[in-house]
Amino acid sequence: MLRTLGKKSLETLSKRTACKTPVQKNAKKEFLPSFDKIYPDFLQTPVWNRRKSLKEEIERQDMLERRMNIDIPEFYVGSIVAVTSSDANLGSKEHRFVGICIRREKEGLLHQFTLRNTIENIGVEVVYDLYNPTIKKIETLKLEKRLDDDLSYLIDALPEYSTFDFHMEPQAHPAGNPIPVNACKVKLNNPPWIRRWEVLGYQGIDDTWTKATPWFKRKLAKTQINDYAKYDLIQSYRTSTPTEQQFFTQEEMKRFETERHSAGLTRRRILKSAAAHEKR
Repeated sequence: MLRTLGKKSLETLSKRTACKTPVQKNAKKEFLPSFDKIYPDFLQTPVWNRRKSLKEEIERQDMLERRMNIDIPEFYVGSIVAVTSSDANLGSKEHRFVGICIRREKEGLLHQFTLRNTIENIGVEVVYDLYNPTIKKIETLKLEKRLDDDLSYLIDALPEYSTFDFHMEPQAHPAGNPIPVNACKVKLNNPPWIRRWEVLGYQGIDDTWTKATPWFKRKLAKTQINDYAKYDLIQSYRTSTPTEQQFFTQEEMKRFETERHSAGLTRRRILKSAAAHEKR
């Protein structure tokens, strides 16, 4: 009896592993490597004691339902975006703002992005909640990235780096091509600045160290604030979402999308990438 049971258990285990292996291989091929950059709102909070699986699941369902009602395009920090929102105080009842995306922050339903533009030599920044029901349309006029994931230093930069036409025509991005990276170096105004940009290690700023640091500190080669980060081996593990969790979220988005398509409720696609284009 024990020998027969052992043989049966080995046979069942071999069948299960044989069934699972091709699925995992195909799933890895379909996984978007830049999922955390395209969908930062679906990532987990970097504060570990605030990660609640039930809360995250409920928020993801609400976020997917919202994405079925409005087309949220792919955009990054550095992309030029236009947002049309409803405003009861205006005569046209709508307000359209065009600007460069300088920040994307927070997770889940609280995810926010900030647009900046210079209007009549005055810098204007508008913070939008991505899942705010008053947003009627989001357009990506120019899809590109920058050297940094945070462009808050544009507030101290020359106005020409954050000036965009409100009647700008959208530039189409060829499907399947990689997202272009704009490697321009921003020149800041003379200090004082709102923050000490010279010690924060930004790559998209042109020579802030010599402009803001006295000669005797430059002579001593004073280190920057985040120089210790290259010695911290688990910093990314503590502050980022694991790949397994990203894969699980992506599979949940695919399942939700196929259920709605099979029911005939909509043909809108949620999980999409301009760089990794696939025909369905």
